Amino acid sequence: MSINNPKIKKQTLAAIFIWLLCLLTSVWLVIKTPINNDLTSFLPQTDAHSKSILINQLQKGMATRLLLIALESQSTTAIKASLSKRFAQELRNQGLKVFNGERVDNHQNLFAYRYLLSHQISAERFSAESLSRILQQRLYELSSPISVFEKHLLPSDPTGEFLAILQAWQGMSQNQPEKHYGVWFSSDGKRALLLVDTIAPAFELDAQEYAIKLINNTFMRVNTDDDADLLLSGPGVFAVASRETIRSETQMLSIAASVIVALIILLTYRSLRLLLLSALPLLTGILVAMGTVSLLFGQIYGITLAFGITLLGIAIDYPIHVFSHLQSQARIWATLGLSVITTAMGYLAMISTDFSGLMQLGVFAIAGLLSAAAFTRWVLPNFLPQTWRVPDTKWLTPLLFPPRALVVLFSVLGFTALIALFTITPVSWENDLAALTPIPAHERALDKTLRAELGAPEISQLVVITAPDAETALQRSELMQEEFKVLINKGFLKAYDMAAHYLPSVQTQQLRQAALPERAQLVTALDQSLQTLPFKPGLFEPFLQAVEKARTMPPLRPDDLKGTDLGLRVSSLLFQTGNSWTAIVPLMGIANVSGWFEEHNNNDIYYFDLKTETNRLMVDFREEALERVVWGVLLIILVLWFGLKSLRRVVIVLLPVALSIIVDITILSSLGTQLTLFHLISLLLVLGIGIDYSLFFNRPDREIALRQRTLHALLVCAISTIVVFGLLALSEIPVLKAIGETVGIGVFVSFMMSWALAQGFIDN
Repeated sequence: MSINNPKIKKQTLAAIFIWLLCLLTSVWLVIKTPINNDLTSFLPQTDAHSKSILINQLQKGMATRLLLIALESQSTTAIKASLSKRFAQELRNQGLKVFNGERVDNHQNLFAYRYLLSHQISAERFSAESLSRILQQRLYELSSPISVFEKHLLPSDPTGEFLAILQAWQGMSQNQPEKHYGVWFSSDGKRALLLVDTIAPAFELDAQEYAIKLINNTFMRVNTDDDADLLLSGPGVFAVASRETIRSETQMLSIAASVIVALIILLTYRSLRLLLLSALPLLTGILVAMGTVSLLFGQIYGITLAFGITLLGIAIDYPIHVFSHLQSQARIWATLGLSVITTAMGYLAMISTDFSGLMQLGVFAIAGLLSAAAFTRWVLPNFLPQTWRVPDTKWLTPLLFPPRALVVLFSVLGFTALIALFTITPVSWENDLAALTPIPAHERALDKTLRAELGAPEISQLVVITAPDAETALQRSELMQEEFKVLINKGFLKAYDMAAHYLPSVQTQQLRQAALPERAQLVTALDQSLQTLPFKPGLFEPFLQAVEKARTMPPLRPDDLKGTDLGLRVSSLLFQTGNSWTAIVPLMGIANVSGWFEEHNNNDIYYFDLKTETNRLMVDFREEALERVVWGVLLIILVLWFGLKSLRRVVIVLLPVALSIIVDITILSSLGTQLTLFHLISLLLVLGIGIDYSLFFNRPDREIALRQRTLHALLVCAISTIVVFGLLALSEIPVLKAIGETVGIGVFVSFMMSWALAQGFIDN
């Protein structure tokens, strides 16, 4: 029927109107909906406190914010050190937090609190004997050419509390790089080293990309000799590079696949109009799916979009079926409709899960498939040319009746694969997310090297302390310090970090205040210590005033540090989560004591191996997905039973699909492939396509011409799908490769199995 025909029925106009309305509404929803590219947001939503802490660390932990920098050149050490200082200062001027071994004093606002923050404070420290010893040391340091004590601090801080605090803060890792000319260097002296805290977590990709560009542009400006090379690494670098790699390769593969599919359709149907129309169901499905997810969730996960579009790839088959049956459309819709419904039902079980990613994926797939099918059924026919005829399909007649030998061969192949899967090549699952990264091995090796040289925390293992308030969290952290010191002394732990290093609990600050002497007592002790020392009378009056003031000043609390460099560090290690507070204690260089930490777990203290826990989360995710797939398959069986009205026909339809998936998994396993979540999602697509093929091959049609057109359509569908996913299988990106291999192999085997095992287009 032509859209220009004046006899167009009202329901046709209504269908077109509803389609346009859905598209416009979907576009409006999509435009105002953010795409969330934070991969960790795809993880399960959980009320379990321990898991929520883990996810918080994956999203916002300190390790995710750090960028590792090396300046490599053949210049002298002095020249590299000078470049490091200029480079660091330029970055600081532009708002980045940069560490390169220089003592950058950004804590002058805390100078008045030095007696509350210094771990050296005790009543003994202010005795006449102690002060005499300390002041003699000051004399020696001030006369030395390599003194680290600053002369201007002597009157107000002769005991060196503030300098000791800064040195302790700077050296918390206890694994500082070597220093030359006041800045960090690699052990071989070939690289000057720097650390940048980007403030933004690694998965805030736009912020990370901005910081990386800023660093690169600044380096080009300060590297006036054009001799040094900038080496940059870290989670943010990897995340941005991964996004760009996936984006560029996906675009390239998408263009190549689109061109090939277009050529296949154009050569098959010899009509530019049909070629253009073939894209409309898929585009409609994608837009409506995005609009539906937007309406229900308020955001779209980037990974949902990527997976969802892959799953909707089956929608390209719908117009192909129509094109090949143009003069007999009414006779295919019962089968095609059943295929659409069974495929959609396979995703229905995903919706009732705690995994928000799976929920979105299920909604996306169902909305996309149903809308693509609805468009193909009620809208697409109105745009088809009236005079167009299906190309000659008589040449397919010999293929309509596969030899009995093929039935036996493919049956044996399927059941052999089933046996092999449980005996020779059992399924092996990949749970390590790092194995899925598209980052080249040499860049990962550079990151490992720089991390080791800088002593930068990977924070793969940590202790988490929970408490009802910040003060209790700090007190519990301080109690753990003695345990950690024992482990360090025994060589079982290299270093650790905690908020209590920088901000002692109020209780500890008050104890230090109590240890400070009254002015009269301090004056007496100071006079006695100065009797044999050449200091001017009255020089230490600022010291006396500072100690007296410190005795009564209010203790520092986390809120007092907001907006400061120290506040940034403390807030990354101590933060509020809901109605409670959490203190993070990263552990570096842990060896053979994980069991000790696990034994000390209680309701308030948790030990985490982030890699192990992350892998466990992915296992939970996969097991949840597998469970949902099983429920989906049961729904498919029920729908098929209802639609075919025969258990025998259900078995005949599902048998080749089941054997195809078994063969697919067996082939992947025999190639040494460890299956991932991406393989599992891909198998869902194989399931949907396989059911479509099997339903059409087993249609009860006795007309040879109709069987020829059916085989023609299925051949075009299969060739298009295999070529597209075959291209993905050539990708160097593990995720794309996994999807391409799984679907490419699965669709080929599904087509061959369904064709060979079809029972002569079973009778009613």
